[in-house]
Amino acid sequence: MPSKLSIRVRLLLASTVVQIVMLTLLLTNSGRLMNEATTASLNTLIAQNSAILNVVTATFVPQGRYKALQDALGELLNETNEGLIYVRIVDSTGQTRVRAGLPDMTTLPPPDDASALNLGAGINNNLIHIRRPVLLERNQVGFVQFGVSVAALTIAKQRILSQGIAIASAEVLLTLLLLSAVGYLMTRNLGRLLRGSQAIAAGQLSHRLPEHGQDELAQLCQHFNRMASALQSRIQELETTAHQLANSEERYALATRAANDGLWDWDLANDKTYFAPRFAEILGLTADTFAGTRDTLVTYLHPEDREPFRLRMIAHLKRESAQLMVEHRILHADGSYRWILTCGMAVFDAKSGRAVRMAGSISDIHLRKRAEDQLVHDALHDGLTGLANRALFVEHLQNTLRHADRVTGSLFAVLHINIERFHVVNDSLGYSAGDDLLRLVASRIRALARSGDVVGRIGGDQFAVLLDDITEASEAIRFSENLQVRLAENAELNGHSLCPKTRIGVALGSGGFNNAEDLMRDADNAMHRSRSSADNTITVFQSAMHQQVMRDLQLESQLRTALRDHQLVAHFQPIVDLKTGRATGFEALVRWPQASSRRIGPDVFIPLAESLGLVHELGMQMLDQTCARLKAWRECGLADTNLSISVNLSPRQLMQTDLADQVVACIDRHGLPPSALKLEITEGTLVTRKELATSQLGKLRAKGLKILIDDFGTGYSSLSYLHSIPCDTIKLDGSFIREIERDTRLRAIVGASIHLAHELGMSVVAECIETRAQADLLRELNCDFGQGYLFSPAEPADRVEEWLTTNASQPEWSHA
Repeated sequence: MPSKLSIRVRLLLASTVVQIVMLTLLLTNSGRLMNEATTASLNTLIAQNSAILNVVTATFVPQGRYKALQDALGELLNETNEGLIYVRIVDSTGQTRVRAGLPDMTTLPPPDDASALNLGAGINNNLIHIRRPVLLERNQVGFVQFGVSVAALTIAKQRILSQGIAIASAEVLLTLLLLSAVGYLMTRNLGRLLRGSQAIAAGQLSHRLPEHGQDELAQLCQHFNRMASALQSRIQELETTAHQLANSEERYALATRAANDGLWDWDLANDKTYFAPRFAEILGLTADTFAGTRDTLVTYLHPEDREPFRLRMIAHLKRESAQLMVEHRILHADGSYRWILTCGMAVFDAKSGRAVRMAGSISDIHLRKRAEDQLVHDALHDGLTGLANRALFVEHLQNTLRHADRVTGSLFAVLHINIERFHVVNDSLGYSAGDDLLRLVASRIRALARSGDVVGRIGGDQFAVLLDDITEASEAIRFSENLQVRLAENAELNGHSLCPKTRIGVALGSGGFNNAEDLMRDADNAMHRSRSSADNTITVFQSAMHQQVMRDLQLESQLRTALRDHQLVAHFQPIVDLKTGRATGFEALVRWPQASSRRIGPDVFIPLAESLGLVHELGMQMLDQTCARLKAWRECGLADTNLSISVNLSPRQLMQTDLADQVVACIDRHGLPPSALKLEITEGTLVTRKELATSQLGKLRAKGLKILIDDFGTGYSSLSYLHSIPCDTIKLDGSFIREIERDTRLRAIVGASIHLAHELGMSVVAECIETRAQADLLRELNCDFGQGYLFSPAEPADRVEEWLTTNASQPEWSHA
């Protein structure tokens, strides 16, 4: 059992025991030496006494003078310092002749063996009995026995022994004190080391020992402190590393769980595999039910994926790939196959180059694959109707083209379907109703299509059908006719009954086409041709249609260039007071001068500008030119302040929220009053966009501009709007004026319109007056102003300036 005594105590005890043993040996040896010395002294004393007695007896015994001998011995006993106590002389007969000392002793004690005398043993009562023979002439005549006292020697011996013991005890005590002090001085650093090591063991790594002195223990304390500092630094590093490792492991574990990964390890050398619990979870199993071996894992692979997986694995183990990465399907516990991603990397032996270990993970990518499939589906299908979108439709069409190249006589058709007036449904019933209509049309087309046909939505209100493997062109026409009939059937949307009308362009195809987009373009051109026709709702593409489209594209490019370079100019047609024949104003009409002989009329390029979204830019250019001309005419005296000019506004310009500000800014820039201009808006715009037109025209009128309704009488609802539309003048449409001489009923309508406008405080302009009779009839019906070829066509600004210069006093159009 280990001792519980401290080193100091054990050192003290050991030193004490050594001291005691050594002092005991010393005392023992001293006692021995003292015994020998006292024995020698005793023997000397005995020898001296023996010699004295021999002399005395030799003197008195031969003479028989025993009385004198006794007296001499008595004196000797009284005077001697040699310790002689008694003397007895006995003759040869045993009779005691002389008695001196110890008178009470009647019987002689047996003598002690003088040769074996020892002061430490064999002495009784501190008295030694010695017997010596008495010789006369070498003959023994008796013996003398005397007693020698050893009390002084015994006392001296005891005193010496006591002093030795006292000295030894004092030495032991002093040694204990000295050793205690030395032990304390020697072991106090050891105690500090002990307490320091206990503190370090208890985790108090900052504990340090005092470093006093230069001895070995002080150096040991110094080394201990350095060791503690190094240990503290090392432990702090280890703690930091452990903390970082714990964080790393936690991040790795969290990342692994968050990444949905299951780890695996394959020891190729021993053909042992390890699969983490997450591996089994991905398979829908538990760690207990999953037999985690390489062979059993193969059985979970989808049959179609086993061979590709094996080949990829072998390729990586042969170092043909930097990493194993395979997407494959694996059997789930519910019986379904789920997509997973297997990743791994092998470790190769440096000497043999063979793979010795491989580790990696599997990730559950089933949801990702489903999402990818959904994305692919969404990328190729219309989200609203579920039909193929344009990209997928073109892909199917391209496949059909390739098939047609391989099969002689193959015929197919592409139908481009457009829903008429679809924007009206959106504007009136809302976009939700528009979506419902699109879904309805899609379902009806899909229901009528054959199993091998492809139906797609290729635009907002445009659909396409690929009729594959038809026998003749008429089959595509019949399908289109049946489709129009089916789509036109009554449909209930948000409580409204609709009969969707469609226009269909048909492009026939066979071998020889290289690009599906070309066929799509042809079907689109045929559809647009159908839209421009009043009667033909189904149009089969002809090559001339493509030529027309190319001409339209060229015209579009030229129009953009003309707007950029300000090539469009304003011509002016006079507006005449029918009563006086004097010109009271002009209408600014846009013209496009061409360098070539081909003339492009406004009936061509204005609708094109409308469709391209360029009409507002065009309108503002004409307004700027008009203001500039009128300002110049007024400054040079060609026009007075009563002369005004009318400028046409496009319906699309009304959509500009800051239209009024732009118009006023243009007028102000040229220093004209707002009353110098009149803005013309067609009646059809008032019918289809009443709220927008009312708002914008109200703003313009509030700025001081005059408003004129153009093409009055063609909007079918014009009279019902006259009381609410902000308007100053109406312009009767030319269709009324051209027939006014022959049609009395039409004449009555014109007269009633003029009367109604006057009752509402509006003036009336009649356009397209070509004969004097027409002018006279309008004058009789109290029409205020006239405009038309009877007076003058629209002329360039310089021609108008010439007329204003030469006819300022006598108007050319008086009494026209």
